[in-house]
Amino acid sequence: MTPKTQEALNNVQLLQGEEIQYSVQADGFFVGTSPLEKMMAKIQAFFTKISGGHIRMFLVLTNQRVLLIESTAKCCGFSASRVVHTIATKSIVEAGTTRETTWCCFHTRMIQVESLTQKYVLVAKTMTDPELMEFITRMSLLIIRNPVH
Repeated sequence: MTPKTQEALNNVQLLQGEEIQYSVQADGFFVGTSPLEKMMAKIQAFFTKISGGHIRMFLVLTNQRVLLIESTAKCCGFSASRVVHTIATKSIVEAGTTRETTWCCFHTRMIQVESLTQKYVLVAKTMTDPELMEFITRMSLLIIRNPVH
């Protein structure tokens, strides 16, 4: 688990007996999959960082629930927000991954999690293809162990 993930989890109280099994950091600056859109997102991320801000998104899988955590800050924390969604494992109905390639060499990897009420799509910040496969395997096990009734 990365230090940024651990920092985000400091704002979440784990339930009794709850253990973190997997975590993914998402790209909060995603604009699109083309190289031009990726460059615009990098510029936006750079200016946000030098002004003391951030946008961090995480998907955390535990043995009892799925957590989606988003933390934003602007101007060294002058304006900040923290959003935490908790999703019961029994309400997860679908999970998926997407790998989109543009211009033969620019890859974008996305993960999707769908519950009974909401669909979440996150752009994985630094995931490789084997890590995408590991994510889908873990989510498949979660869905099989916790069927929706």
